[in-house]
This record gives sequence, structure tokens and C-alpha cells, in this order.
Amino acid sequence: MKKCGKFAAWLMLAVIVMVSMAAGAGYVNRHLRKMVYEERKLQLDQVTIQLRMNLMNELNNQWEILAAAEKVLAEHAGPEEPEQEILAQVKRMNRLLNAEAQNAFLMLLDEKGNCFDAGGRRGIWGDIDQIADSDKRHTFVSDSSNYDGVYWAFVSGLDHPVSLAGRDSRITHIVWMKDINSIDRYYDSETYGEKNETYILKENGTRMYDNTESGDTISSYNVFKVLREAEHLQADGFEGTKAQLLRQKTACTNIRLDGTEYYYSLASLQPYGTILMFLIPAEYVAPSTMKMVNSVIRICLVIALIFITMAILFVYLFSTLRSRTQLYKQEQENLRKQEELNDALSSSMNASQEAFQIAEAANQAKSKFLSNMSHDIRTPMNAIVGLSTLLSREADNPERVREYTRKIIVSSQHLLGLINDVLDMSKIESGQTTLNVREFSLADAVEEIAVIMRPQVKAKQQTFEIAVRDIQSELVIGDKLRLNQILINLLSNAVKYTPAGGAIWLNVMQLSQTGKNYARFRFEVRDNGVGMSEDFQMKIFEPFTREENSMTERVQGTGLGMAITKNLIDLMGGTIAIKSRLGEGSTFTVDVEFRLQEMEINQEFWKHHGITHMLVVDDEIDICTDIINTMSETGVAMQQATDGRTAVSMAGQAVKDGRDFDLILLDWKMPGMDGIETARQIRRVVPKQIPIMVLTAYDWSEIEEEALEAGINGFLPKPFFITNFKQTVERIADTGAELADAEEKAGKLAGKHFLAAEDHEINAEILQELLHMKGADVDIAENGRKAVEMFEQSRPGQYDAIFMDIQMPVMSGYEAARQIRACGHPDAKEIVIIAMTANTFAEDVQEALKAGMNAHTAKPVDMEQLERILDEQWSRG
Repeated sequence: MKKCGKFAAWLMLAVIVMVSMAAGAGYVNRHLRKMVYEERKLQLDQVTIQLRMNLMNELNNQWEILAAAEKVLAEHAGPEEPEQEILAQVKRMNRLLNAEAQNAFLMLLDEKGNCFDAGGRRGIWGDIDQIADSDKRHTFVSDSSNYDGVYWAFVSGLDHPVSLAGRDSRITHIVWMKDINSIDRYYDSETYGEKNETYILKENGTRMYDNTESGDTISSYNVFKVLREAEHLQADGFEGTKAQLLRQKTACTNIRLDGTEYYYSLASLQPYGTILMFLIPAEYVAPSTMKMVNSVIRICLVIALIFITMAILFVYLFSTLRSRTQLYKQEQENLRKQEELNDALSSSMNASQEAFQIAEAANQAKSKFLSNMSHDIRTPMNAIVGLSTLLSREADNPERVREYTRKIIVSSQHLLGLINDVLDMSKIESGQTTLNVREFSLADAVEEIAVIMRPQVKAKQQTFEIAVRDIQSELVIGDKLRLNQILINLLSNAVKYTPAGGAIWLNVMQLSQTGKNYARFRFEVRDNGVGMSEDFQMKIFEPFTREENSMTERVQGTGLGMAITKNLIDLMGGTIAIKSRLGEGSTFTVDVEFRLQEMEINQEFWKHHGITHMLVVDDEIDICTDIINTMSETGVAMQQATDGRTAVSMAGQAVKDGRDFDLILLDWKMPGMDGIETARQIRRVVPKQIPIMVLTAYDWSEIEEEALEAGINGFLPKPFFITNFKQTVERIADTGAELADAEEKAGKLAGKHFLAAEDHEINAEILQELLHMKGADVDIAENGRKAVEMFEQSRPGQYDAIFMDIQMPVMSGYEAARQIRACGHPDAKEIVIIAMTANTFAEDVQEALKAGMNAHTAKPVDMEQLERILDEQWSRG
């Protein structure tokens, strides 16, 4: 008994020692972590404050340069100067300030927003709204389309504006444009061995410029969104860091992104409306401190190991004194633990089996996806093949040829977009898909969708209606291809899951404007098809997922379209909502925000074409109301009728009153008297010179001959967009405009001589034929090295531009472009080089520009786009 009591005392002592060690280790660990964080934070704060001061000093220095230029201008410019003298003064000041060496240039602005620079370029400055207030000085980061690149813009109002001789405007501001890349040395630190990433952000967190040569950890357009969602390792989190930034102008903390610890630091450049941010992996922040901490931890581990070894030794020595009963109990306890271990092992094997089954199901789903992908590809291919057949039958009808060709091009572009999505699958799954943001027209987007969808709907004998409501801004800035992809996915599903004879609707409307230059748009896709169960609606956006029941088992699909759709909508910052019931159909509502293009209402257009009084006829009162609202700011007096007989009566009465309608717009499909019969009746009471148009959602080739005989002058597709309407008015007013435009476009390339690097014989032949049709000549090089040799051997001015394929044998297009730029040929620096390749991802475009090329266009070649790119590049030269 004494031995047992003694053993128990020693055992209790060993337990106390081990618990104390564990508590001490925990305390030391917390203390060391806190010490490491404070040391790293202190060092990062000091570096950030110094870099902020460096950058602020450099930006202030730019103000001094601008002040000197303003003084020179005031001394040498009189109250009124000829425009050429003003441009000459800008050139002299650029030379005086050595602007080219500083990667900067001077620019003047007149009171109407026109810019004038040393190169003689002029036009409305894209950032003129930034200086709309009455302050004398303004500064901001500019990425205006007037100039390539990103610049710090320093703007100062002139104390004594200079009038331009012979013009009704005055020079009111002088601008110093500083290339942002030329000042990165003032805020890029070498303290962290070039492992840091640098971002310049707007105050709301959207990136304006970044230097991420060591990697692109944050690829999102809004950096604050990523930081807000990241795991902050300190209690105050992102909002606390922002509050510290407001108080102290700098702030830093640590986060965990994708399992890796980072430190980020923010510095407010308050006078410039921007924020400077550094992102550094934790291992590169205060590494000497980490070495010391690791040494302390190793020492503590050695000491702890010694104490544990001693405790185990004491327990072992006294464990031999336990009685057989205790040994028996221990054996029983060991047996119990063994059984628990066996149970855990069995559970682990079951879990492994389940994981294997899940992986097997995923592989089967992907195999099914690949076998069914042909269905999605056939949709545009069927349109291309069918339209090509019609094209061969209508070769002697120019109007039909142009219409079928346009539809083939639209379907081909959709097919290319689908192929790009398949190739880009890994990027979509990893969240690295990027947007191609540019200006586009909602009218063009809706028309492209209608061209692709109507053959599918017609094949299933379904009805398809497009309605537009409250669209005040047709011209927007966004990713049109992604928007079309989203809507075509939703509409294709509606066609597939709606029986023959069903109906599908696409409603487009503009919601409230979210800011001065932004508005939200709603796209609603509705059908009366088979619908979905509530359970399936919860998982519809999961990859490779389809609902299986008696109504859908005959429908082919990949199960991937909705997952891609949801990912793209999230990427665009939008939302998607679903309302559906089995047997009653489905409604998908997509809300996205677009930046608005500046669009000036031109009332002179309507006066110039003699349109001041107009009649709209449609049996749907909502369509009439929407057209009248859309035309409300044009100055055209609008009247409406909801049936053909009323329209005939109103047209006749207008003639009697001497208040003729200048244009009449008729719906084709109306109950009672349709649009063609209504036009025939109206022609009996109105003069022949009054144009009559038919507004229709159907293929007007079905009624074209009958409509022309009835006195109809033109056709306008539904839904009504004012841009389409103006184009149709211009076509009617000048039937030769389209031919003249084609001749003008052909003239842009006539007489030009090009060099093209293309290893594919058929592609080279196609390019030759396309250029010959435009009156141009082209020399073909079968690889990059041959292209370099042909250019080096050419005489100065022999080639107007170079078209460069990327993937070629012997030498790639990237290397060929670099060697051309570096060679001693007189045209090497200035000649336009355009990447012409099937590699269309954003990184491919950037790689082409880094190699020295001027622009990028995708294969197959779009001649209109190619001419537009060449025209832009030549005008800059």
C-alpha cells in the first residue's frame, strides 16, 4: 500500500510538471507570435511611411514642373494666339522641360474640353469630367483612350486664358501628363527582395495600376473586396485597418490567402484620391526576427523534451510497482483502445471508399460532359451550314447575300466564343477568368442573340419574343461576349426544356442609375416549359449537374452551362435569381451593372431628315408607350394607334389637316388588319414620299416582296432601339449609302503593301484573298525567322504594316517581333506590327504588347476590325 501511495504521489508530480510545461509552452507561443507580429508591423509601417513620403515628394515635384511651364506660357503667349503658334509653344516647352526623357508630355485644354498636344492631336479629352468643378488645380490617375498607357494627370487652370485666333474658344488649362511607370521607383521597395506586390487603388479599392512582377496574388478588379473576404489574423480585421488608415494615413496587418500568410500595408495619398498598397508574403517580412524566434523555439523544444523524458522515466520506474490488478486493468484498457482504433480504422476505410466513389462519379460526369459537348457546338454550326446553303441558292440576290453573310458571321463568332469557353475551363474553375471590357451597343447585343436563337426556336415551332423597357442608355461599357454567353446559355436551356409549340420571352430593362456614369440592367429569360423541382434549384449551379426525370431524359446537355453562367455573372458583379415550378416553366432574372458611354442627343439628325411628326402603330400598348418614351428627347412629335383601321383614319385625317406624318412605323403581326394591309390602305391616302416602315420580330424575307408591293420602304427589327432606327432612316434616305461606305472602306487599304508571317498555307491563302479584295498586296513568310529576314532585306517604306502569327516553327511570333524591333532597319521602331493569332486570352494580348507589337486581333480575321485597328495605329504614327 505504501508503494502504491508513493507511486501515486510521483505520478501526480509528473502530471503537474507536464501540465505546467504545456501551459508555459502555450504562453511562450502566444508571446512569441505577438512579438513577431509587432516587430513585422513596426518594420512594415516604417518602410510604408518612407515610401509614401518619397511618392508624395515626387508628385509635388510634378506640380513644380507644371508651374514652371505655366509661367513660360504666360510670358510668351499673348491674349490671342493662332492655333499653330500655341502648338509650337507646347513643343518648345516640352523640349525645355525635357519631357520625353521624363516620360511625360504637356497638353493644353480649351474651355470646350478639346485637348492640344505637341503631336498635333486634338479632340475631346476623355477625363474632362474630372475637372468640372471650379478648383484651380486637379490631379488624378488617367487611363483615357486619347493616349496609350496610364498617366498621373496634373491640371492647372490658367490665370489669363489665351484665345485662339479665328476660333470661338480659349485655352483655359495646362496639363502635365506623367507616365505612371516612370515613377514606380519612388514607391517600389527593394527591402523584401522584389517579393512584394504593389497596387495603386482608387479610394473604393478598385485597382488603377499595379506592379506584380513577383506574382499576381490578387487578380480581382476590386482589391478591397478580396481583403474584406480574406481571413484576418488580428481581431480588428479589414474594417479596423481601414479605420486606422483614416486616422494615421498608413495602416498594416496580416491575413491568410489560399493557406499562405501575407502582410499588407496601405498608405493614403489623400490629395490625389488614391491609396498605395503593398502585399508581401510573411516569410519576407523581418526575417532576422523570425530566425531569432525559431532559435528560441528550438531551445524550448529541447528543454521540454528533457523534462518529458525525465517524467516518462519516473513514471516507468514506479509503474513496475503496480499490482497485478492494475496491470490487468491496464491490459483491459489497452484492449478497449485497440477496439476503438479498429473501429476508427474501419470508419477510415469506409470514408476512403466513399471518397473513391465521389471521385469516380466526378470522372463519369466529366466523361459525359465531353461526349455531350458536341450538342452545344452544333447549335451555331447548324446555323452556319443552313445559312451557307441558303447563300448558295440566293447568290444573285445582293440583299439576301448580305443578310445571310451577317448571320453567318454572328453565328461563327458565337462558335468561337464557345470554343474559347471550353479551352478556358480550368480558368473558370479556378476563378481566374478575366473580362474583356470595351464599348458596345445593347442593340447590337440583343440583335446578335436574336439571330442565334431564332433558328433554334423555329426548329421546335416555338414562339420567341423580345421586349425592351425603359432603356435610356443603349451605349455601355462592359464585356459583350460574356453577356451574350450568359443570355444564350439561359435561352438555349429554355428552348431545350420547352416542348414544341411553347413560348420563350427575353425582357430587357434599365433599372435605377447607381451613379453618375453607371446603371443596372435587368435581363429576364422566361418560358412555359417543363420547369424545375425545388430540390434541383438548390444545386443547379453545381458543375455537371442536370435534373433527371421523365420530362428531361430526352434532352441532351453537358450539365456545365449554368455553372459557367453563375461564374460569369459573379465575375461581372451581378446577380441571378430563379423562379420555377414543375410543369409551369421557369424565369431567370439577371441583374448586372454597366458603365455608361457618353451619348449626346442629336435633335438635328431628325430635322435634317425631315422627321418632326411620326405615327407608331402596334396592338400592344406597352410597345407603343416604350417607343414614344425612347423618342421623347429627339424633338419628334409622336402619336400612336393600336390597330390598323385607326392608323389609316389618323393618317388620312393628318393629310386633311395639313399636318402630314413624316414617317409611319407599323407592327407586322396585328389582329384584324395586319401591317402589310394597313400600309396598303395608308398608301391610298398619304403622299408617296412619306416613308412607311414595318417593325417585326420575324424574318422579314418571308414578307419582303409583298411588303414592297404594298408601299413599305424598310424593315426594323424588334425590339425597338433608337440606334437601329436611325440607321434604317439613313438607309431609306440614301439607298446608295451602303455601297458608298463599302467603297470608302475598300479605299483605306487600296495600294498598301503588307508582310504577313503565317505558317498555315490555307490561312495564308485566305488572308491574301481578303487583302486583294481590298486592293492591297501581301508577302507571306512561312515562319518567324523568314519574316525577320524579309523585313531586314526590304527597302525603307516598302511595307506599311506586319501581320504576325504567334505559334510558328523555327521562330515564334513573339521572338520575331523582338528581333524586328531590335534590328537596324530604318522602319524597325515605327512600323506597325499586329498579332494575328488564335490565342485570344488576356495574357496572350499582354504578351504580344510586351514583345513590341502594337495591337492584337483574333483569328479568323475580321476585316472590319483589322481595318479599324490599322486606321487607329496609322493615325497615331
